[in-house]
Amino acid sequence: MTEDAVIGRIIKASTISDAWYRGLNTIWNHGSVITDERGSQIREFLNLMIVIEDPYTDNIPKDISWNEERLEEYAKQLVTGENVQDFEYTYGQRLRNWDDKVDQIAYVIEKLKDSKTTRRATAVTWVPTTDTVVDEVPCMIIDDFKIREGKVHLTTLFRSHDFAGAYPANLYGLSKLLEYVAEKVGVPAGKITTVSVSAHIYDHDWDKIEDIIKGVQ
Repeated sequence: MTEDAVIGRIIKASTISDAWYRGLNTIWNHGSVITDERGSQIREFLNLMIVIEDPYTDNIPKDISWNEERLEEYAKQLVTGENVQDFEYTYGQRLRNWDDKVDQIAYVIEKLKDSKTTRRATAVTWVPTTDTVVDEVPCMIIDDFKIREGKVHLTTLFRSHDFAGAYPANLYGLSKLLEYVAEKVGVPAGKITTVSVSAHIYDHDWDKIEDIIKGVQ
C-alpha cells in the first residue's frame, strides 16, 4: 500500500443492499491493490465504517449468488451455534459456546435486561489459545450491543472482510442475530454498524464487481 493511500470512510446507508453497493464502490474506486500474506491479489480499503439504518428492508442485493434459503441456513448457524456441516469453527459456535465454556449471546441478553445503558454487552469470536496457532481464524471479531433511544443497536468489527463474497450474507445473518437479541430483551431492533478494518475484493471477483458498479452508477 502506498503512503498516500486513503484510510477511513463513514457511509450512512439506508439498507443492506445500499450498504453493499456503496461499499463496493468505495473499495473499487478508492482502494489500493496489494498482495496478501497468502499470495492473493486484492483491492483493499482500510477502516470502512457503514451504518445501516434499516437492516430489514431490501436486505438481499439482487447481484449476489446466495439465495434466501442459503442465507437463512447461514443465519441459523450464527444465531443457534449449530455446526451441522462440521466446519473447523463457526461464528455461531464462538458466540454461543466460546472456548467450550460461555454462551456469550445469553450473557449479552442478560446484561441488556439488567441495564438499558450497559456498555458491557459484548461478544468476541477470537480465542487466543486457538487462533494464534492455526491457519483458519475468524474474520468477524466483535459483536457489541447497545440499547439507546429505545432500540438495540449492533456494531460489528471485522479484522478482514471479503466484501464482494461475504458482506451481504454476513449482514443478513447479523440482522437475524440482532432480531433474536432484541426479541429476548423486549425492545425493537435498531441499526447495524459494520467496521471493516480490511474491506477488500479478491481479484477473481474484479470483473464481476466492475460490471455491477457500472450497472448501478
